[in-house]
Amino acid sequence: MKNGKARKTLGFLLSCSVFALGIGGASIQVMAMLTSFGFSNIFDVINLGDVAKVQVALYLTLPVVMVIFALLAGVSILKGYTHFGGTVAFLSLASGLLSLGLINYMGYSLSFGNLLGTASSISIMGIVAVIGFTTPSIEVKRTMFMTTAEVAVASVFSALTAVLTGVAFLPSPTGGYTHIGDTMIFLAALLFGYKVGGIVGVIGPVAADLFVGYSRWFVTIPAHGAEGLIAGFGKGRSTVVQVLLCIFGGFVMATTYFYVNVFIKGYPLAILSYLRDLFGQALISMILGIILTGIVKKALPQLEGF
Repeated sequence: MKNGKARKTLGFLLSCSVFALGIGGASIQVMAMLTSFGFSNIFDVINLGDVAKVQVALYLTLPVVMVIFALLAGVSILKGYTHFGGTVAFLSLASGLLSLGLINYMGYSLSFGNLLGTASSISIMGIVAVIGFTTPSIEVKRTMFMTTAEVAVASVFSALTAVLTGVAFLPSPTGGYTHIGDTMIFLAALLFGYKVGGIVGVIGPVAADLFVGYSRWFVTIPAHGAEGLIAGFGKGRSTVVQVLLCIFGGFVMATTYFYVNVFIKGYPLAILSYLRDLFGQALISMILGIILTGIVKKALPQLEGF
């Protein structure tokens, strides 16, 4: 038993180390890419061409996905869902490999710092996967990932999110657009849990991005997906816990965009975009989402048992 607990703790700590290694390696790589575009630092306004913006954003998305999977794997293993954690660790490993392959595919030279950071992350997640698959897991009843009702609810809320995001929006002078579509993500997450919240966070905003022609739609997948997933853990909990989880989810969403924007726009515009995402989008959407959650629960008390 003690050995099993030690293995779970080790798996969690190793997964957490991937955050610094993965993000650090990716940052070094993108700085090398910016140098090839003629930019020497990210403290000035960066004006990349449309193709370069997409390439930089696409590359940065994969390390972010790798880190999100790594943290999810570590938490799952620590909580005893070791086999699930092992599977997610393997997905993190695969994301790291894809990020290395993408650099070569796009025709850029692979920097030593990125190779060291990403290769270390891949190796670590391989160890975490082994820990997950070889450590006894909590027995759980095997069921479908989502029930028919959850699929239906996710579909409806994804559509509502897409409409609220892609129709009721304001173009931003720093690039992109501002909206309150996250309201539906928070509402779906708090009412129906992390699975529905995460899926709505991916499908709804991505559909809206494609509708309005936002070329870097793939950044939305980890940003809003993580936002809905995190907020969904507040289902059935106290208002204080729900608020804290929604704040954290909004912070992760805005920070994901900031990490990409800082290499596309430079710090000045990226910080302005960050403040917009935090206070003009996430905060307002969170307040509306929590208010609507209370109203819906009172109007439809039968949802408590969903």
